[in-house]
Amino acid sequence: MGEKIAARPRLIHATSRRLRLRWSTLLHPALDPDYLEAWLEQLPGVTAARVNPRAACLVLTHDGRPGLLDDMRAALADVPAAAFSRPAPARPRRRLLDVAAHLATALALRLLPPGLGLAGAALLGVPAILRGLDILLTRGIKAPVLDMATIGFSLLRGDASAAAGISSMVVIGEYLRQTTEDRSNGLLKSLLAPPVERVRVERPDGREETVPFAEVREGDLVLCGPGETLAVDGVVERGRALLSTSAITGEAAPEEASEGRSVLSGSLVADGRLGVRASRDAGESSMARIAGFMKRTLAEKSPCERLSDRMADRLTLLTLGMGAALYAATGDAGRALSALTVDYVCSVKLPAPVVTKATMYAAAKRGVLVKSGTALDALARARVMVFDKTGTLTRGEPEVKDLRVLSGVDPNRLLLLAASAEERWGHPAGRALINAARKRGLALLPARDTDCAAAQGVAAVVDGVAVRAGSGLFLKQGGISCAPLEHWAGEMGRRGDSLVFVALDGRPAGVLGLRDGLRPEATGVLAGLRKRGVERIVVLTGDRKEAADALLGGLEGLDEVRAGLGPEDKARIVAGLRAEGRGVAVVGEGLNDAPALLAGDVGVCLAGQSGLTRESAGIVLLRQDLRGLLAARDLAVRAGNMLRGCFTTGLAVNTGLLLAAGAGRLSPVSAAALHNGNTFTLLGLAAWACGRDMNGG
Repeated sequence: MGEKIAARPRLIHATSRRLRLRWSTLLHPALDPDYLEAWLEQLPGVTAARVNPRAACLVLTHDGRPGLLDDMRAALADVPAAAFSRPAPARPRRRLLDVAAHLATALALRLLPPGLGLAGAALLGVPAILRGLDILLTRGIKAPVLDMATIGFSLLRGDASAAAGISSMVVIGEYLRQTTEDRSNGLLKSLLAPPVERVRVERPDGREETVPFAEVREGDLVLCGPGETLAVDGVVERGRALLSTSAITGEAAPEEASEGRSVLSGSLVADGRLGVRASRDAGESSMARIAGFMKRTLAEKSPCERLSDRMADRLTLLTLGMGAALYAATGDAGRALSALTVDYVCSVKLPAPVVTKATMYAAAKRGVLVKSGTALDALARARVMVFDKTGTLTRGEPEVKDLRVLSGVDPNRLLLLAASAEERWGHPAGRALINAARKRGLALLPARDTDCAAAQGVAAVVDGVAVRAGSGLFLKQGGISCAPLEHWAGEMGRRGDSLVFVALDGRPAGVLGLRDGLRPEATGVLAGLRKRGVERIVVLTGDRKEAADALLGGLEGLDEVRAGLGPEDKARIVAGLRAEGRGVAVVGEGLNDAPALLAGDVGVCLAGQSGLTRESAGIVLLRQDLRGLLAARDLAVRAGNMLRGCFTTGLAVNTGLLLAAGAGRLSPVSAAALHNGNTFTLLGLAAWACGRDMNGG
């Protein structure tokens, strides 16, 4: 539900394409400007939004449509509560006006008498000095302490020009740093807001009703027409349309959707109309979940960022020590000040978040959702890749190829009962039974007392019959012997079929042979992983070894196939591989893969899988195509290379500047200017390189 706002925005200035509003609600201490900007940019007619909380000001660039001001006021009266969920207020932001004012003041001070000039320089330096002092007392020696030391030392020497110049460089640095962060965050915040705020729903009596997005529930029939964004995941119940899924999968070409087709939220209806039966509540839709992931990402630090923070702190001590040593050795305060202005902190610390966020955005545009910098870093380091078989290396939609029953059992009756027991669980084997029943024209029956053992089987009462369908072990656990079916099972197993044993009323009744096929891209993906530095590829499956070998035997690139495993077995094997210290990535798709995904350094799953599986994975392939794994690996490795390049270059350039400053070749102001220029050149190049398309776009 939206956050009800009492204050009404006031129009300050308007042009044909731009509105400037004063809105006291922007002073709310928990306001999240990034979220609010992203939400506003999703509204019809708005092309860009900029929020200035300090000035309680909002600027909207729009398409010129009439009545937009009234529409904006109505929308702002019901802002999502998520826009007011920031835990703590951010530091005051620097504006271009701040930079211009500081530079102008620093230049003007040169024209004043020495005493007035020094007083003015002190006023300019007070914010940096107070901030440095606060950080020194609360957090120890960090980068702002260097700013405090250089400005304070300049003032003590009576050097107003140096103090004012360094203060201006601090402000310029903060402005450029915030601008760079805004751009990298802006890449992600475009994915942050929900796709729509209000949704058209058709009620059971045929009445159409418009409701808030958050009120849509599983089972609602959601209506969507041309130009509208689909708000929910679900199945098309009626209609036909061309859907653009570029917002969620990166796929540019529209695809046709008709009755029975599964569709994802965030898809845009390019042409046609659809009635979609929601398969999840609104808050669980793909786009809503992506918004949640992105929101957490904006605040999360990857291992690389945390490492760079620690190194920056250590290098701050080095710079302070260098400045003190120069002053002690030469007595030249100018040299010492110049050295203190050349800190390593910015070039070491700042590239990590920029590179990480730019890479995550590039991945999202290629159909790969990376939930965190931690996942990105782990994928780059992985040397062992573990795959689940069913639905990951295979299509995940096996078909019933054989059905054998004991004497006196009707094959259609057995298939109907087994399929009815499987209906609510959605496992690939269950879907195969259901599809086979429907192909034979069998209408499924209601089941009660249903129970499911992950990766083993299901039990239910259907039409008064106790049905147990699953692996041979599952039937044995229920006290049922599969011996009468073993001769058929052996024959099917030698062909590579997966087996589903069926018992009725506690007695064995029949066995079904299911066969899946490899994904067409599977061989190329395994070869591609080898080329990208993966040293070992392992497949884990719950199938019998004969079935797994028959299907995977000809797949090049595999080192090992382990069969007959339950979820706990898979997790235990992954934990053992991880203990070897080579980095393990686990790729899975089913509910039973969740423990293994959590046991690895990073889990990867395909879109559309169970909520638990998606939550367990650090990376989600938004297209049903394993080649997204190669793209994710390339992006992750490139990000790591870029960070190492930034670190090496920054270290080398700043060392050169430090030596020049120590030799007396640089003034404090010029040293600060060159240092900032080097840092932000590195940041700009890194952001461009990591955000560009892998194909050179």
